[in-house]
Amino acid sequence: MKSNYQYFMKVNVKPYIGKWIAISDEKIIASSSDVKKVYKIAKKAAPKKVPFIVKVPSRQAMIF
Repeated sequence: MKSNYQYFMKVNVKPYIGKWIAISDEKIIASSSDVKKVYKIAKKAAPKKVPFIVKVPSRQAMIF
């Protein structure tokens, strides 16, 4: 899970501002404004993995 967090911290998430994303194996595997939908898509895409799910904050809260 640590590598997925590190991936989140370095990848360009600007297209996902305000949305929930799921990361598994250092790849964004789902995105939506609905966290339940993101989890469902992520579990379908990687059923044996525990996805790292996070809401990408607004531009005002982002630190670049």
